[in-house]
Amino acid sequence: MTRVNPLSLFGPFCFSGDYMAHDIEIRPRRKNKEQDDQSPVSKSVHPLETEEATARLHRVQDWRRQAQQAQAQNRFEMARDEDFVDGDQWSAEDKAALEERGQLATVFNLVATTARWVTGTEKRTRVDYRVLPRHKAGLKDAESKTKLLKYIADVNKAGFARSKAFEQTTKAGLGWLEIGIRSDSDDEPLFLRWESWRNMWYDPLSVEADLSDARFVFREKWVDLDVAKAMFPDRADALKHEAYNVTDPAQLQEDSEYNPYLYGDTGIQTLVSVGDLVDMGSRERVKLTECWYRMPQSCKVIKGHDEYQTAGFNGAVFDQKDMVHQWAVQNGYASTHDAVKMCTRVMIYCGSTLLQDMASPYWHNRLPFVPVWAYRRGRDNAPYGLVRQLRDPQEDLNKRRSKALYLLSTNQIIADDNAVDDWDEAMEEVARPDGVIKKKKGSEFQIRNQATLAPMHVSMMDQDARYIQEVAGVTDENLGRQSNAISGKAIEARQNQGYTVSSDLFDNLRLAVQLAGELQLALVEQFYDQPKTIRLTGERGDAEFTEINSDPDGKDQITAFQADFIVDEQDYRGSIRQAMFDTMLEMSAKLPPEIGLKLLALAFETSDMPMRDEFVRVLREATGMPDPNEELTPEQQQAKDQQQRQAQAQQEAARATQQRQILAQVGLIEGKAKEAMAKGDKADLDKMLTRLKALRESMEIAGSVGANPQLAAAADEIMRDVTGVNNVPPGLPAGVA
Repeated sequence: MTRVNPLSLFGPFCFSGDYMAHDIEIRPRRKNKEQDDQSPVSKSVHPLETEEATARLHRVQDWRRQAQQAQAQNRFEMARDEDFVDGDQWSAEDKAALEERGQLATVFNLVATTARWVTGTEKRTRVDYRVLPRHKAGLKDAESKTKLLKYIADVNKAGFARSKAFEQTTKAGLGWLEIGIRSDSDDEPLFLRWESWRNMWYDPLSVEADLSDARFVFREKWVDLDVAKAMFPDRADALKHEAYNVTDPAQLQEDSEYNPYLYGDTGIQTLVSVGDLVDMGSRERVKLTECWYRMPQSCKVIKGHDEYQTAGFNGAVFDQKDMVHQWAVQNGYASTHDAVKMCTRVMIYCGSTLLQDMASPYWHNRLPFVPVWAYRRGRDNAPYGLVRQLRDPQEDLNKRRSKALYLLSTNQIIADDNAVDDWDEAMEEVARPDGVIKKKKGSEFQIRNQATLAPMHVSMMDQDARYIQEVAGVTDENLGRQSNAISGKAIEARQNQGYTVSSDLFDNLRLAVQLAGELQLALVEQFYDQPKTIRLTGERGDAEFTEINSDPDGKDQITAFQADFIVDEQDYRGSIRQAMFDTMLEMSAKLPPEIGLKLLALAFETSDMPMRDEFVRVLREATGMPDPNEELTPEQQQAKDQQQRQAQAQQEAARATQQRQILAQVGLIEGKAKEAMAKGDKADLDKMLTRLKALRESMEIAGSVGANPQLAAAADEIMRDVTGVNNVPPGLPAGVA
């Protein structure tokens, strides 16, 4: 069955509906018979200008103002945090004071090094993931989805998008990932990309990390007027009224009210200079606001029957316009039931002009934005990053350095009023290393050097540098620098300090990857129902091609089953993983080969070295270890069952041979015992009886080998003990069958 993509006509930023004006009849008050006979007067009213649509717009605008008022001050601090990483660490007042005394505002940016170690660690140790089925029938389906998601990640450069979002998380405290469907046929429909926190506003009353309790999320972007008209042609006239000239400061007035730091005079001046440089003159622009929000709604929920209980549409809000929903219900594969749910909607508006308002086109009924948090303030859940706690020692370090340089390069003069004729010339000479000063006889002229105070400021600088390391946890050992830690254990302990302190950042990133993966998987199960050949590049650079939805009967449809997205439990701490890998290699070398090779396969599987999968595959083939994630073909399953039957038959034959050997030994010992009885040798008789008892115990153990194979070794040990004492040769004696 072919599914129509409901977003096939819409762009990635908006999901514009096919709106047309409705004709609403307005009957005037009857005054006379002639007027009563007239036809009704028709007035064209756009559906987005009705009272209901206007009321929803006003409510969404109120939410936006609430979010701006609640988050404005913290966003100012988030911007300052990013400035510190970028090296802009001096306030305008302090800069002016330094310039007045002839100094530059120097910056020794330890914050940037600390932040880049954290972001660099994420880039070196990106997590992997896989899709697992919810039941055995979907095993192959889940494998196809894993390959499809990895292909989509390659096309969308998802690793770089996650790293960019994590970079903003580390600096400012919050990054964003967006997951959705685009209509451009030249690109992959499903996309994953990062979004700047400066464009995003979220529900300030939300406390959950996944925003499951949030009512709304906003995204705002400035767009050229002609672009906005192309996106919403039916609202072109209204957009014209909302447009401002790009050089007009009024366009940023509302933003500056809530965040003057982000949109001050400098930002406006930059826009003016850009327009002048490219000689484009004025550019009319509009600010589009996109809001994904949840509203309580009485609706029908679709539920699959039998094998369709885990179909992609199962649990979605029933949409009468969706062909899949219609097909499932009409053919008896699903039914609907009434429910009250928080249904997700999307609205786009510009100023007071509503451009779009519709139900979410996604079955998952979730917000398409995933936050990547750093830390959240306990008082109001406002986000902040690693840099927030490093700003004070970094700022103090810069000022201490500036003060030390000033003390080393200046001198104080203590002199009488009439000591020299020209004080400006005297001050210039004092500042010169070879200066010559002529003073009047009998007057006092003393030069005082304050260089002795500079070491105190340098000492305070060193303390600030240590504070930055201790607060952030990124020590010299993490950075690979030489320190006073000599032993390997001391170095490892200090490295662990950095890993432990920064673990919250990586744990939150893992959660974001999990949430984003769930959204991607849900969209795959909704929209990827057409035959497709995907390409994956192996570690050797070779291309692997996989076909999905290729069966004409639809038996391999990846939309037929729901699955679960799982993030691999990999440790972000690269050196710790390497130490664990080395330890497992050392253990495998000391164990017997048949056990050591299996442990070696597990060691390579947990590592992040190149060609890991190839190593694991070779070791599994050598040891006969099955791949737990691989579905066996009927032929492979038959061969596996045959091998198990052969191994069981060999074990039974070996057990029977062992029992015959024990019986033979018992017969020999019984013969010697009878000889000892005939000779009256009690000591030899007792010895033979003891050995006989041991052999019978060995026989009992050997008879239990079928239930307990590990007892075979104990039986062999008893046999060696008996045959060694009584000089009985191993193996079956002559004449014993």
